[in-house]
Amino acid sequence: MKHNILIVFLFLSIVSFGQDKNKILTIGTFHFHLVQPQFGVEFDINSTENQKQLREIVDQIEKFKPTKIFVEWDFSKQNELDELYNSYLKDKTFELIKQKYGQNESMYFKSEVQQLGFKLADKLGHKKLFAFDYILNEPNDTVMIAIQNANQTDLMSEIQNDFGEYGQTLISKFKKEKSIKNLLLFLNTKEIDYKLNSGYISLFNKVGTKDDFSGAYFVSERFRRNLYMYSLIQKQIEKTNERIVVIVGAQHSAGFRDFIRDDKNFEDINLETILK
Repeated sequence: MKHNILIVFLFLSIVSFGQDKNKILTIGTFHFHLVQPQFGVEFDINSTENQKQLREIVDQIEKFKPTKIFVEWDFSKQNELDELYNSYLKDKTFELIKQKYGQNESMYFKSEVQQLGFKLADKLGHKKLFAFDYILNEPNDTVMIAIQNANQTDLMSEIQNDFGEYGQTLISKFKKEKSIKNLLLFLNTKEIDYKLNSGYISLFNKVGTKDDFSGAYFVSERFRRNLYMYSLIQKQIEKTNERIVVIVGAQHSAGFRDFIRDDKNFEDINLETILK
């Protein structure tokens, strides 16, 4: 009898532990306002069709019942984010924001922060969104110099081919794919996560001579930024059983999912289960 009671107690403990986890849905995205026509890609987030698609995406994410929405906005500019969101709530056409920042400052009204984040938060009745970006000056020039000094021409070619192939894959996908949902699902596959993460370790980490760790430093700065950003998300969650949505560039989301895998406080929610 005592043995049976112990089994029940252990079972209940396991169940309650699972319930205490925060569920986190990471949406790795492209930057809506930065898709460039010179790449042969025509993309206008404000087109009638794209706005319709966004409404459908927001409706599907709403069913996840998020309690907090995090967006890739400079953490030190939370007040600016609050002001932008409040302006949006007063005027859903973004005209108030355009009047303040100008028609050409599309990051304030065309990016995924506003077009996806604001619209989702509004539909859910949220009072605010949470900024978590942490800007670092990544040593890109230092890496290029180190490659030249170490005469790593083969490595340079491999880096160009690897990341060039990734870039061409994205451009090709944008040219063929008219569905924003399918683009988002594509950017959140395990294959893309692996492609983005492995390039830093497999290639950039080798940059430099045996006495020069410029490549490893470059990789560590990329990881450091992701860690700082993830830390800012962790620090803004005060309770358990939260349902978190994180809207962030795909290069960051790939790293975030590694952190989530090792974080006992979070349960990873696959985007594919939401955008069915």
